[in-house]
Amino acid sequence: MIDEKFVKKQKSVIEKNIARLEKEIAQNREFVDIGSTNEDNAMEFEELEEKQALIKTAEKDLKEFKAALKRIEEGKYGLCVKCGQPIEIGRLKAYPEAVYCATHAEED
Repeated sequence: MIDEKFVKKQKSVIEKNIARLEKEIAQNREFVDIGSTNEDNAMEFEELEEKQALIKTAEKDLKEFKAALKRIEEGKYGLCVKCGQPIEIGRLKAYPEAVYCATHAEED
């Protein structure tokens, strides 16, 4: 079983990631008006597409970190959602939002 000290540290890491992602999403949602020429509009559209891709990725990551925080609150953090066995500590350190043990992560 994972010790409480480790879970507390992971919770802090997860909360920092949530704050970082929320800030990143907010910043990428800010609209910058580049100009009024066709070239400026093309650049503006390209920037908008890039921001949308960044937002989509950040929102996915945010959802995973929030789910990890919920698992901590429920006392289920660090357990594989597929087999119920503990997720390897090294894996949780690298991916605090991990939901699968190494065996089942390969299958996903």
